[in-house]
Amino acid sequence: MQRGDTRAGWAGLLAFVFAFPFGVAGSLLIAPWISLMAIAAFPVHREFWRPARPPWALFGAGVFLVWVLVSFAWSPHDDPGQLWRTGLGVPLYVLFAVRVGQLEGAWRRRAEAALLFGMIALGLFLLSESLLDGAATRGFKLAEENGAALGEFGVDILVNRSLGHAAVPLLLMSMPAALMTWREGGPAIGVGILLLAGVAAFSFDTEVNMVAFVFGLIAAGLTALWPRTMLACLFGLLAGAVIVLPLVLPGLIDVMPDSWRAALPPSFEWRLQIWSYTGDLIREQPWFGHGMDASRPLNGEAEVFARGMLHNVEALPMHPHNATLHIWLETGAVGAALLAGVLVALGGRIAAAQQLSRLQAVGVAWVVVVYVSLIVFSYGVWQEWHQGTVALAATSVFFLAARKAPRSINRA
Repeated sequence: MQRGDTRAGWAGLLAFVFAFPFGVAGSLLIAPWISLMAIAAFPVHREFWRPARPPWALFGAGVFLVWVLVSFAWSPHDDPGQLWRTGLGVPLYVLFAVRVGQLEGAWRRRAEAALLFGMIALGLFLLSESLLDGAATRGFKLAEENGAALGEFGVDILVNRSLGHAAVPLLLMSMPAALMTWREGGPAIGVGILLLAGVAAFSFDTEVNMVAFVFGLIAAGLTALWPRTMLACLFGLLAGAVIVLPLVLPGLIDVMPDSWRAALPPSFEWRLQIWSYTGDLIREQPWFGHGMDASRPLNGEAEVFARGMLHNVEALPMHPHNATLHIWLETGAVGAALLAGVLVALGGRIAAAQQLSRLQAVGVAWVVVVYVSLIVFSYGVWQEWHQGTVALAATSVFFLAARKAPRSINRA
């Protein structure tokens, strides 16, 4: 038992238990709660701050974060709120995952039990909402948030958005939770959790959750066959995508046949217009970007054909809805290169870890692919609610480490 395990144990237990009610509420409260739990679990013993190997990936991530924060100096956005939320929040999320992920013995078992409780309870709630057309969430929106003033269509959008956000913690942590039950001899429970996550992913008109679930399953299956090789390739591909995708994506959109675009759902056509507009903005400031949170004021107008008529829409609503474009737009080529280096270093560190078990490798691949899918096709990079949720998911992956170094699991 490590020093401070009691505090860290309580922090982990409370974090996973409250993932259920905070998830039900749309997941927005998860980030401040994880920050608070990280402070509660703050390690004061020197051994924690003296790792056996230099954490180069963590140092690189720190440099990237500093560059992101510095870029706010030339951003046209005048609200520094995101600067503080990201600058203080991200280190706390990392601290929580690393410290709570090191729990051992009784406290780890308690945290794992809390994780299973949170995922099963959240999954059952979302199942009931999918069967009852979001009755509980709809009632709250109508009673407490004056949703009636928005009309039926407006309430439907609010309900599906809230439930789509609520599904994100379940999506990210369902596979690690299922793998824990597999390890402990209860695979049926794990299958049930994954089925609940699948139902949530394909409900609430949230296409990005569907994509994330399907891609996560594919990545998990391949990683189960070739653990270390797949992790190394996965992080390498992500690093390459950060550099290359924003450079080629606008051109690919321009040459896409009109018949293909006409067949896309209106939300996907809107995405293409957002990405094309963002590509034009990137070419204006390619090296250093427009600065952190610049996406908010750098807006424009576009038209999308839907429901038999043209609709005027925002060309850049809040953020580019694509993580690679978001990084290039606000931090430029410098930020993209720093992030790519972090991904390569992190992938190498994880793939070469002595205590990497096959189950843990599958968990890593699942969390990474699900999260990347969410931020590449929908959410903004700096949104703290899903950063805090990723901290919970990363903690659950730490719990899957082998008790001792496995003799061999595909060390290619």
